[in-house]
Amino acid sequence: MPKTKFITLGTAGGPTPKPNRMPPAHAISYDGGTILVDCGEGAFQQLTRAGFDLKKVRELFITHHHFDHIGSLFAGLGLNMMMHRDQPLNIYGPPGTCEILSHLIAACDIPQAIGFGVPGQTLPHPRDFIVSRDIQPGDAVDIDNVRVSCCENTHYRPEDQFGQEGPVSLSYRFDAPDRSMVFTGDTGPCRALENLAKGADLLVGELIDADIVMDRIRAKNPVMSDQALHKMLQHFTEHHLTPEELGELASRAGVRQLVAVHIPFVTKSADEDAKYIRRISAKFAGRVTISEDLAEY
Repeated sequence: MPKTKFITLGTAGGPTPKPNRMPPAHAISYDGGTILVDCGEGAFQQLTRAGFDLKKVRELFITHHHFDHIGSLFAGLGLNMMMHRDQPLNIYGPPGTCEILSHLIAACDIPQAIGFGVPGQTLPHPRDFIVSRDIQPGDAVDIDNVRVSCCENTHYRPEDQFGQEGPVSLSYRFDAPDRSMVFTGDTGPCRALENLAKGADLLVGELIDADIVMDRIRAKNPVMSDQALHKMLQHFTEHHLTPEELGELASRAGVRQLVAVHIPFVTKSADEDAKYIRRISAKFAGRVTISEDLAEY
């Protein structure tokens, strides 16, 4: 059994709340520490449910800045204040991460809006323990004996537009002494991600069913224009992964095991899981799992 593990804290596809799944957040548990990956709403509660000590989580890696992936950032500042955090919390993410955090930290200085602790109590301020860093595609960070590397993916734009102005979405690879794991984040088909994932022991990848998502959008937004619906469908089909595309990614990368997260459907059943596993397995011969919250791999 490897010491380095991937824990799926939140496996929902965002951004709307799901009754049986929490928003995107995951943890890497390695010999010596814990790395939080994405920070969707409820991430710190899920860490607690998984048995982690929040004060011992020293690193957070953000894939991109959509709300479903960063919804607990402000809560994380307040929680660590209340717990008297006495060591840095290092937060890494694509360009814009430092700016977002600077505004959240500044909000902690608004006495009329924010109240922490009790009168006369002294708490550490987030600026005393938050260390943020914008990282670029191709950067690598060493966390103890785990090397974290990244590439840009196609959640925001096609690969022929990489390097242009605009938001950046990242995929991450975690290479520990005992195994290698890759998290796709949100992405469409992507050659750079295939290369990043080459030979990994575990690939944790996003999954979408555009038909289900579009049916839900139409039901909740009956007056949405055809043009807006077309743009939504285009985003889902180009900037996310169908079960077949996820299987193709795993197969071309030559990974050993595939775990699907960012699950778009609301309810959960063994028959539904089996249907998506069959679609993925038509393209990938390795082990496939449709994950649940708080599962460990």
